[in-house]
Amino acid sequence: MKISSFALKNYRRLADVTLVLDDKTTVLVGANNSGKTSCIGALHTFLKSPDNLRIRDMSKRNWKEINRLGEQVEQEFPASEKMEEISDVLVSLLPSLDVEITAEASEAYKVRDILPDLEWRGGALFVRITYEAVDISQLCREFVDTRGVVSKHTGDVSLWPKDLCDFLEKGRNFSKFIKQKHYILSKETGPTEEAKTTAKEILQPLKPESLKKLIRVDVISEQRGLGAEDHTDQKGPYSEKQRLNKLLREYYERILNPEDFPEAGDLNVLGQQQKLEKDFTDRLNTQFEAPFEELKSMGYPGIGGNPIVEISAKISGTDALQKSSSVRYRFDKMEEEFLPESYLGLGYQNLIYLTFRLLEFRDKWMRVGKSASLEGNVEEQIEPIHIVLLEEPEVNLHAQVQRVFVSKAYDTLRNHADLRDKETRKDKSEYQTQLVISTHSSHIINDIDFKDLRYFRRNSANTSIEMDHTSIANMSELFSKPKEELLFVRKHLKLTHCDIFFADGVIFVEGQAESLLVPEFISKSFPNLSSRYISILEVNGAHTHKYRDLVEKLGVATLVLTDLDSVDNTEKSCFPKKNDGQRTNNDTLKKWHPKKEALDDLVALTKEELETTSNGAPLHIAYQKPTQVFGEEVLSRTFEDALILANFEDDFFHKKTRIKDAKTEFENGTKSLSESLYEYLQGLNKGDFAFNCLFHLADNEANSFNPPGYMIDGLSWLEAQLSPKA
Repeated sequence: MKISSFALKNYRRLADVTLVLDDKTTVLVGANNSGKTSCIGALHTFLKSPDNLRIRDMSKRNWKEINRLGEQVEQEFPASEKMEEISDVLVSLLPSLDVEITAEASEAYKVRDILPDLEWRGGALFVRITYEAVDISQLCREFVDTRGVVSKHTGDVSLWPKDLCDFLEKGRNFSKFIKQKHYILSKETGPTEEAKTTAKEILQPLKPESLKKLIRVDVISEQRGLGAEDHTDQKGPYSEKQRLNKLLREYYERILNPEDFPEAGDLNVLGQQQKLEKDFTDRLNTQFEAPFEELKSMGYPGIGGNPIVEISAKISGTDALQKSSSVRYRFDKMEEEFLPESYLGLGYQNLIYLTFRLLEFRDKWMRVGKSASLEGNVEEQIEPIHIVLLEEPEVNLHAQVQRVFVSKAYDTLRNHADLRDKETRKDKSEYQTQLVISTHSSHIINDIDFKDLRYFRRNSANTSIEMDHTSIANMSELFSKPKEELLFVRKHLKLTHCDIFFADGVIFVEGQAESLLVPEFISKSFPNLSSRYISILEVNGAHTHKYRDLVEKLGVATLVLTDLDSVDNTEKSCFPKKNDGQRTNNDTLKKWHPKKEALDDLVALTKEELETTSNGAPLHIAYQKPTQVFGEEVLSRTFEDALILANFEDDFFHKKTRIKDAKTEFENGTKSLSESLYEYLQGLNKGDFAFNCLFHLADNEANSFNPPGYMIDGLSWLEAQLSPKA
């Protein structure tokens, strides 16, 4: 049995999304503010803490609709038959979550409470969790009465409540009038295909306990507060402010404490503890004898059978873990020197913390130690599904530790005899663990199979919708059985970096020179673009088009800075020349966009014709175009000769003998610039060329290069794509 998917509606920017879960680990990725944290928060709220929901957790587009309901109620208080209609509209605007659970027919006894009918023979089962008004009439009446008082006052002062959202936002009004409800969801379909697509939803009331018997939910928030003092305020609906000693104390109380349901092995410890308590009690009462005598002079215990004050010492393992000094770090177990907890780096504190949280989640789920008695110790009461939500495990962890932790996290959650066979290391099917991780770390996803990624895809910046514009792209659709091109993409990303999954925009460049100098061009000439999160990937024109499927899946604005790569009719490299029957050898230009091969066709295209959408993803392909030098049109073949032409009078290039000779030949008409620069670059080490350019820029802050024209066009396009429209 497992959770197959969650379908979430009307929650913040996640207006209508479906999160498909992997059987083991699902990793949520995406650019900043794309909805990953909202998704974790929604699952925690719906499945574990229903009272966490607030009116502002609704999708922004629904706020006005709810306020319109309030205006209708104010204008004419609805009759009883109208109340049900208003309640239905309100439910459609509030957040809801559909949980899809897949089970075998042999597991029917576990899921009997959520079976839609007795005909079920295994497969998908659905539970819908909604938020509804517990008494719509009372909600409307109290809102109208409160508004009636406000409407009598005129002036510039804004009084509460100004609308229905404002009314529900204040105090406990939302939780007072709106409650969570559960339903078994099934669909009634007809025999035709049209009837199947318009199937009627059937909802049967369900007790919340029924779902809790099936799914256990644990969460580790990114707000872990390590290194903070215990009195530090908590922030967020499920933040965790804990020091390590507090975490270990809780683990001891719930799993190890010998005082709860003692076993044979606990008796010796308890005997020693009780003897220590008696000796300490006797000593304390001796020490307090004089103060207690003085208490008598104040008239206590007096007469009437008042009890005598006595001190009784209580010593337990939790007392030993009470203070921060209870956790310490020793350098050598044979020596006495140690450091207190707060002296260890936050990275290791975080690693220890995360590991113990996972251990605690697993052991409480499996009723290990004392938790067996505390939670009932009945086999049927162990939930078949354990879902663990883990936010940003990379906090305070350096790259190597991030990768190791995430690769071992699932194994830690399964390291129990009832969950995994110790000899074969294969998971047992009776209980299912599903780990959901949200992350901003490219190091973490570097070691994860891309099929486990779920990409939170935002709309382009020029959309009219400001908040409700996230969809979730399931990477398993691409990478579960990847075709040849995607095998290259997967290998290439893992050998370079995976920050494409977190970027606002992507730039593909041809070679080392571009990868070194394009960031410099952005910094100097495109300041607005430099404030965006850009992933720059070095892939030559023979392979860039292989990224097409991934780019389209991500929907991210993509700029390809590639080369014209002219060849003659024998497929031999040559300097570019118009009206000579030349073609391009660049597969990106031939196979992705603009899907042209003839050089004359390519150089004739306008920059607007190089802009397109690739199955919804904004795309601009930029390559060398004709350049005016001393009033004459000159063509370049690669970035290097285009850079020289764009900075032809710059002393850095002008001092080079071969380039100076090329200028002379051009001026006296003996050889074209295109041919001279082509010959110059044929014998040039492009890596040396790139670093020499970079060293020149670093040598003096005043030094700079003009970007080639095609790069200016492409970077200007990308800057516009990533600039919100007014």
